[in-house]
Amino acid sequence: MKMPKTVHLILALFFLLSFIDSLFDTGATHKLLLWEVNIWFYRLFRLALAVLFMKTYLNLKNAEKQTLK
Repeated sequence: MKMPKTVHLILALFFLLSFIDSLFDTGATHKLLLWEVNIWFYRLFRLALAVLFMKTYLNLKNAEKQTLK
């Protein structure tokens, strides 16, 4: 199933805001999926997802520009 490129942008913003919100979390651990993990691993995971979705969005946007030329 192909997701519209706008969904990638929305997910990137969501994970970026989630990362920023986690910076204000005072706990040493956070529940990620089914495990308790170090808060910095959790933050890195959120930031990586934000970067991944933003990169995918930009790639789709550039590919769309190339096909319009």
